[in-house]
Amino acid sequence: MAVVDARGLQEQVKNGRFSNLYYLYGSDVAAVEQNTARLLKAIAGSEPDSITKLDGTDLDVSRLAEEAELCPMLADYNCIRIHDCNMESLREEQRKALLAVAEQAAGQTILVFDVTGFDVFGGKTGKNKKPTAKNKTLIDFIAKHGTVCCFEPKSQSQMISDITAMAKKRGCTIDRPAAVSLAAYCGAQTLQLRQEMDKLCAFADGGEITEQMVQEMVVPQLDTAVYRLTDAVLRHHAAAAMRCVNELLAMRVETSYLLAAVAGSLTDVQRAAAARLAGKTVQDMTADFSYRFGFAVENAFRTAAGEQPEHIAHCLKLLRDAEYRLHSGAVDERVLFEKTIVEMLRQ
Repeated sequence: MAVVDARGLQEQVKNGRFSNLYYLYGSDVAAVEQNTARLLKAIAGSEPDSITKLDGTDLDVSRLAEEAELCPMLADYNCIRIHDCNMESLREEQRKALLAVAEQAAGQTILVFDVTGFDVFGGKTGKNKKPTAKNKTLIDFIAKHGTVCCFEPKSQSQMISDITAMAKKRGCTIDRPAAVSLAAYCGAQTLQLRQEMDKLCAFADGGEITEQMVQEMVVPQLDTAVYRLTDAVLRHHAAAAMRCVNELLAMRVETSYLLAAVAGSLTDVQRAAAARLAGKTVQDMTADFSYRFGFAVENAFRTAAGEQPEHIAHCLKLLRDAEYRLHSGAVDERVLFEKTIVEMLRQ
């Protein structure tokens, strides 16, 4: 067996050719959760209750050994999910016993280890980061005898490459500005990206997907629309900012939540601006503030180029004042939000 990417894991699920051992982990926690659920559903088939679930944070290795020896009665497989098992937290004899259970897994027994509740990398960042020593022992064993899949958030350049490949596979082409816009609209939401590409390619019908088509047809997510608004405001692009305002208001999100979302996006940029001044990297900021997705940090670093923290702080003050007015009396919430953005553009 081997280490596979998300596509390789999906092929196993699709074809029903399962390993006896799985280990799913990575910084993209949402992707770990989604793919674990998809894998377990495929293994369980028509017997969803046949999966045995064990809490890895308080793992009883003796019980795991007993469960692993059972034969399935109604389901095709004896599948055991071990969630959030941190080898660093186990005693040496527990680690040895766990590896022995994994080594004996065969036939209809499938062990699925998935991690979303702790950092397998032990806080390490950067391209060369590796799992901690004791967790790596289990991961390497499963990579040799089963299937390991690590889910890491993709950079914007990787997403653009994926978008280009998706278009080509569907018989279309897409220019770079359109790919950049689509990546910004979809952020780290790979499912939404596939759905939007299906729609765009169907409309293009073998032709070219343009930036105008993306802007007219793709429905932005709240977080990506907020980011584009933040970027437009700080760059004093009034027309683009007001288009984003209209998009956000059309989502019918509560004004207090909108103000908080914009403030959160500006806080990301403020952190990035301070990090730039201190000579820090995207990886440093991702680790220091425990961001789940590097994509947001990359965007913040890009927007922060040339920005001073004082300017961002003043914009945050305007949002704070708007929040105060919102809860101090009767106001037209739409007008309040629009006026606040206009005031920010004037700074």
